[in-house]
Amino acid sequence: LGHVPVCVVTSMATKQLVDGLKVDLSEVPEKCEDCLMGKQHCSPVPKIRQGLKSDYRLQQVHVDLCGPFIRSRNGNYYSMDIIDDYSSLGWAVPLPSK
Repeated sequence: LGHVPVCVVTSMATKQLVDGLKVDLSEVPEKCEDCLMGKQHCSPVPKIRQGLKSDYRLQQVHVDLCGPFIRSRNGNYYSMDIIDDYSSLGWAVPLPSK
């Protein structure tokens, strides 16, 4: 049944909707670790800037390397994203390898 909720399996067993489905309803089943990991959430990004902003362009840049993605027409698998802290201008540079 994959990751069907426990209440659905319990309902199917009590209503005898499926032939041969035997479920022990005396115990609560263990929680699936994959389901628990999937339900975790990241902290929200604050709307208000925290810390000092750069005084001039390219004083501080933020770089993020993303990938691997499926191969592009030019043979690139990765993307290097660059954001200037002062102007918030961003660039995406395709890369064939790390």
